[in-house]
Amino acid sequence: MKFTSFLHHLEVVALAIGIMSFIATIAFVAAPLAPLKRTLSDFSFTDIYYEISSETSADSCTSIVIVDLTKLTDRRDIASTIKAIQECNPKVVGLDFCLDNEGENTEGNMMMEEVAMDYPNMVWSMKCLNYTNDSIGWKTAIHSYFTDGIEVTEGSTNIPRGSLYDSMKRKVPLTETLNGQIVPSFSTQVANMFIGRDIRNGRTGDVDINFSPTFFRKIAPNDILKNRDYIEGNIVLFGSLYEESDRHWTPLGKIAGVEVLAYAVQTLLKNNEVTEVSSVLLMFASLILIFIVQILQTWYLDMTSKSNNLFTRFILGSSYITNILTFLFTSVFLGLGYLLFMIYGISLNIAWAISAIAFLSTSRAMTTAINQYAQAMLERYPKLRTLKRFTT
Repeated sequence: MKFTSFLHHLEVVALAIGIMSFIATIAFVAAPLAPLKRTLSDFSFTDIYYEISSETSADSCTSIVIVDLTKLTDRRDIASTIKAIQECNPKVVGLDFCLDNEGENTEGNMMMEEVAMDYPNMVWSMKCLNYTNDSIGWKTAIHSYFTDGIEVTEGSTNIPRGSLYDSMKRKVPLTETLNGQIVPSFSTQVANMFIGRDIRNGRTGDVDINFSPTFFRKIAPNDILKNRDYIEGNIVLFGSLYEESDRHWTPLGKIAGVEVLAYAVQTLLKNNEVTEVSSVLLMFASLILIFIVQILQTWYLDMTSKSNNLFTRFILGSSYITNILTFLFTSVFLGLGYLLFMIYGISLNIAWAISAIAFLSTSRAMTTAINQYAQAMLERYPKLRTLKRFTT
């Protein structure tokens, strides 16, 4: 490739990136486009991979089942359901609810306290409140009312969100900081109890949940004993499946909080968390991809424009056909990215590259116009040629 051609390609790529960045900046700054900003902040390229996966049959999880709490409001019924679950010999029971006050149901309270004392294989939910700073963390926490007098295993069910605008649940904390003390999350406690060791290996912070579509068996309270084979030796998550206040947006749509926890626990057990490619590597790979597409488009347009065949010159060489071929070419990278995600859990976000590629034809036209304008100015004002030679 000649140096002048290389520079021309660089000019086109740089202008395409500039146009894309300018439009993106407007979308994020202009107040009337705030809904678009919220939509983009909710988007991650992994969502495309999840959508592709959802088109095929979802995997079935054999180690986690969910028992629905939605219709159980009486503590006697809740305690009886826990006893029925325990009759099926689960290895771990995660309770995605918090009885923060004693209430007036004395018999129900006594039954709940009884199951809390009798079954050490349970993880109880607690909720951290009033975040202060990174060193202190959360200032207060909501516990079940009996935890002051009964020793139980607890874990925080707080699920972080990305930003002010990002309401999507994508991460699960390994730990939380409560009044300066490190406390394990609910998902971590369940996973630890199931495998019999600390799954964190000294790590703290958040883990990107792998939301690859999975079928978790869901059991109604009255059908627990009928599903003994699915419960024995496994993890049971007991929480509300159909309570609107406990449903959250995820890459799979709006699902119950207990299902988010199921995906989180599965991610920790399988150690298949999503790994984002570093920004530097991603930028380098995107630039290479954009540059390759620019070279191929230029070569294709040049080849078709010189053809003696009229159909090739005017139809195959049209921008419409060029865009179709570009789409097919970039789809190959999308497929490779999908395989990389499914096999290794690595997310390669090429959305930025695809956005810039969409402006390559506009950039080429603009680059040609700028060069023609510069040439016309040199012809009209010959003294500029002298200035040009002097400056170079």
